[in-house]
Amino acid sequence: MSTCNQSISVTHGVGMLVSVLLGSGVFIIPAIAASVAGEWSLLAWFIMGLLILPIVFTFAALGKKHPHAGGTAYFVQLAFGDKAARIVSWLFIWVVALGAPVIVITGANFLVNGLNAAGGIDQSTAQILFLCALLMLFLLLVFNLFGLKTAAIIQTLLSICIVSCLVFVSLNSQVTQPFHLPDTDFQLSSVALSATYILWCFLGIEAIAHLANDFKNPHRDFPLTIIIGIVITLIVYSLISLSLLQMHFYGDEAENLNSVINLVKLSLGQQGYMIVSFAGFLTCYISVSLYFVGFSRLLSSMAKQQQLVPLFSRENAYAVPYYGLLSAIILTGAMLLAYHYSGLDLEGLIAYANGLFILIYLAASLAGTKLLTGINRNLALLASATCLVLFISLATHALFAIGLLLLLSLYYRLKSKKRS
Repeated sequence: MSTCNQSISVTHGVGMLVSVLLGSGVFIIPAIAASVAGEWSLLAWFIMGLLILPIVFTFAALGKKHPHAGGTAYFVQLAFGDKAARIVSWLFIWVVALGAPVIVITGANFLVNGLNAAGGIDQSTAQILFLCALLMLFLLLVFNLFGLKTAAIIQTLLSICIVSCLVFVSLNSQVTQPFHLPDTDFQLSSVALSATYILWCFLGIEAIAHLANDFKNPHRDFPLTIIIGIVITLIVYSLISLSLLQMHFYGDEAENLNSVINLVKLSLGQQGYMIVSFAGFLTCYISVSLYFVGFSRLLSSMAKQQQLVPLFSRENAYAVPYYGLLSAIILTGAMLLAYHYSGLDLEGLIAYANGLFILIYLAASLAGTKLLTGINRNLALLASATCLVLFISLATHALFAIGLLLLLSLYYRLKSKKRS
């Protein structure tokens, strides 16, 4: 069992999980789903809500029975051995490398828009966006060095404000404006494509699994956090999606990016633009912050198991594995430099990260089939089948994840033979 600083309550845990699940997705994914499938995107949300439940309950059961800083990698280690656990650990490292820059860039874009609306800057350029992304990384480093308890309290307060704002503007539009959903022909392919975009909104459960042992009462608090967090997230996404369909705030890329901003303007006027911009920045900030915490805990766990050099297990006075945190900052910063100077495609990063996410979920679900019993084992079997369906639905975007998995498997196989 790893050492921990048991300081997270259910309230704080829910605040952190909701923030990471909303992340950058709440400001664009509902509009993208609506533009793909129209009113039938609501069916896609319902389907994904059902599909994600077995995965949610499996993570909750595993975290309750085996709380550990290693998260999914630890579950896989117990079920399938060290080699499989190391592969999963490196998959999560690649998830942070691909996924965190997307969230940081999205958050920096909201910050630029907010500063522009407030008169803090005169214009928005790629250079200013890049500088704001670097500023966001610096704040993430400083903020997280003061420990998980401080971060959890602030993130909980921010989550309450953001969720309250989004729920208010959604309900306000549905009550005060004529309610009519667009007439859209049903096409199964459109619903399926819409569901693959919606998948991005539920990627983040594995990050909080690394913090299971930091709850005051892991066996009770961690499952409650997972379940309550998912329910709140589903409610927020459903309300936003319904309002965007009602007001027809979706369409091309520009309309989708400004969909929630237009919804806030409808309820709060011109000042709503500035409010939602800063709210978007804070949501993205909280989301990537939790990933960095999980990343640093994972590296610390790997170091204690002699998979990495011992310095990654060193902690400061606030029980923060600071070398792991610094590594996450450097890795994301390198990807930001690559994005800024080489013109990398954010949509491609999202698609590749989705494949890695699902592989990690699949690994946890398969581990659950061996480590859990009774109804929890049946749910793990259902979760495994769900992950396979979702992975297949990614089509060619899953090839990167498959290639990385094969390379890691080959590397550890050759390493094992060399030792023999």
